[in-house]
Amino acid sequence: MSSLVVPDGVVIASRAPDLRMMRFFNPVISALLRSAFHGLVSGRILLLTYTGRKSGRRYTLPVGYIRDGDALLVVCQHSELKQWWRNLRHDAPVTLLLRGQPVSARADVVENPTAVAVEVQRLIARLGASEASRQLYMDLDVVPPPTQEQLAQALHGASWSASPRARPSNGAQREGATRLF
Repeated sequence: MSSLVVPDGVVIASRAPDLRMMRFFNPVISALLRSAFHGLVSGRILLLTYTGRKSGRRYTLPVGYIRDGDALLVVCQHSELKQWWRNLRHDAPVTLLLRGQPVSARADVVENPTAVAVEVQRLIARLGASEASRQLYMDLDVVPPPTQEQLAQALHGASWSASPRARPSNGAQREGATRLF
């Protein structure tokens, strides 16, 4: 687990699984999501299929998500160690296996730490601090609530430089809404 304390004492700690553990469990979770037993995990995890920007190959991986209106939010923690999210830039087409059903969608990437901080603050306000922490796989020190600048600094330092957003291709997204995917 990595954590960051910004000068004003705000703590944000990642609870994302270790990358080695994810490499081991991803095939197991993927098989479960494709099975009749997908309901055990499909309320919080989906399969994301995208096309590699250089190779042209299709890749599929399980990712945690949060439903937010018409959008599905996925946070890519430790993005400096991962490459997959870069393929989702520029309104990239993706296929999701969401609750056992295939869904065509478009993804976008929010890389600006300030924009990510705004979304995290909005989720904290909507879900409450403990539920936002649980769903984002991170421990958020929210007493007193961090400012947008503190969150942006902490998220940037924790390599939250990438947070793609997706919306179903056949559904409308709220006007002007920025989404993490």
